[in-house]
Amino acid sequence: MNPWTVCILLLSLLLLWPVLCQRVGERRQVLLNTALACAAAFIILYATILTRTPGVSEAILSPFASLTAARIQPELYREMLMNVFLFFPLGLTLSNALPRKWHRWGRIALTMLVGCALSAGIEYAQYRYALGMAEVDDVICNTLGAFIGSTSLLIAPAIEKSRERVRHTNMTLTTTERQFLHIAKAAVSGGEIPAENVDWPAVFALAGQQKLLPIVFEAVRKTPAAAENAALFAAVKQQVIGQVLNQTVRSAEFADLYLKLRAAGLHPIVVKGQLCSRLYPLKDHRISADDDLYISDAEFMACHKQLLANGLTTDTPADELASADEVPYTKGGSPLYIELHRRLFDSSEDAHDELNRFFADLNLVEIDGFLAMPPHEHLLYLLLHAYKHFVRSGIGLRQFCDIGLWARAYHGEIGWQRLHDQCESVHAATFAAAAFCIARDDLGIEFDLPAPWDGSIDVEPLLHDTLCGGVYGSNDLTRLHSSTVTLNAVKASRTGEKSSVLRTVFPKREYLERRYPYLKKRPYLLPVAWAQRLAHYAGEKKTGADNSASGSIKLAKERIELMKRYDIMD
Repeated sequence: MNPWTVCILLLSLLLLWPVLCQRVGERRQVLLNTALACAAAFIILYATILTRTPGVSEAILSPFASLTAARIQPELYREMLMNVFLFFPLGLTLSNALPRKWHRWGRIALTMLVGCALSAGIEYAQYRYALGMAEVDDVICNTLGAFIGSTSLLIAPAIEKSRERVRHTNMTLTTTERQFLHIAKAAVSGGEIPAENVDWPAVFALAGQQKLLPIVFEAVRKTPAAAENAALFAAVKQQVIGQVLNQTVRSAEFADLYLKLRAAGLHPIVVKGQLCSRLYPLKDHRISADDDLYISDAEFMACHKQLLANGLTTDTPADELASADEVPYTKGGSPLYIELHRRLFDSSEDAHDELNRFFADLNLVEIDGFLAMPPHEHLLYLLLHAYKHFVRSGIGLRQFCDIGLWARAYHGEIGWQRLHDQCESVHAATFAAAAFCIARDDLGIEFDLPAPWDGSIDVEPLLHDTLCGGVYGSNDLTRLHSSTVTLNAVKASRTGEKSSVLRTVFPKREYLERRYPYLKKRPYLLPVAWAQRLAHYAGEKKTGADNSASGSIKLAKERIELMKRYDIMD
């Protein structure tokens, strides 16, 4: 074989093998490399011992004697190269078969030792049984080949870093996103509004998607840009007035309803919106689609009856109330929309049902006339609620505003070390730290981040995902449909199970029960639900919705890499 061909082949395998190994998964990678290492060892023994016939016993024990002889016989250079090549596959596969928890230099050293021992054993056998020339240089070349093969362990991290840089490039903020962030920061915390080159239609569109339009508009309505873009600002003003008026009515009706529930002897806990809105300069500029109440199992049915008595209705069938984690209520002719929670996190979702344990026993406090969790627990809930939605399909910038404003308002009542330990126990610590950094650095909400939160985190990929996805990642159907893949991947990372794209198309019954309630009583109709889901999916594509199976899978893979970046999964 031509020496140049050999060198090109070695280099190609070194570069390609780590990539191939990463694609097959850790368990299959170990099995594949173990099998190939055994095969490589057999080929070596077959070529050097098993096919040879006895002759004369000879040995050259002087190191590098072949190099000296090669000056006269250039063919020896090719032989040395072939000796290197012979042990290269063994080094390549054996090093990748060893446990990944071992340090890579330890795996390289052990691979070299095995290669050296095998080569020395072969040379001894050749001399002992007169099967060929026994040379020290052969051992050196063979060991070198095993070493070169094992250096794929050093190339793998470099390849991963390169892929990471590509991912990072794909996750960088656009000019419009940076403009919006600058303006959102000024709106939340004060500061100068950019005066030139602002794409105002795009900025207002982003503000609307993030449910921050009233807050952003209030900050920019008196700037010179308002006069320069009078028609646009006038249209946005009308939209803002409608949103704020709707929120004002909702807040007033919620407060009235809450007083009635308390008068009935009930103890509903207010979470998220109605509490967080009080931290904003203009509370009704913090708009929301619903109001959340958390109530104990013991009071759930009594609260349900009180809501009905006060004119609210629900589409949840009566026979499902006993097991429902949450029940939505609406009121005719009113913007009021209540979600009554028996559990704060959906117990059917394996990826985050464990989060409920933090809120099982609470010592309630009163905040602005509402029963509430203590400030520490409420901040934990804001973080984990954002974390839940991020894992599913995405979160919005408003969630980071809520987290930052709450952390600033109740800084002294937060057990920061305990908060870190709680988040760490559910793989949410890095995500939570990123949320704090965004609130402080990108939204300008000033508060101290004590140890162990005071580290530096690259938040740009998270910000990009946030601004692309809208509130709760609801900007498009592609993103929403990708959630099945991401949830399966997170669950698999916890349990060691294999995540499959097939599960995206045919999810478990528990996942579909909320959309197709008939599955709770008739689980055998799961194939019917699958068919119904696929038909609905096809209908969405036919109507031109931003949605496709390939797009959902592609986005899910990108978001899985994002979750790995923030240590949500391995």
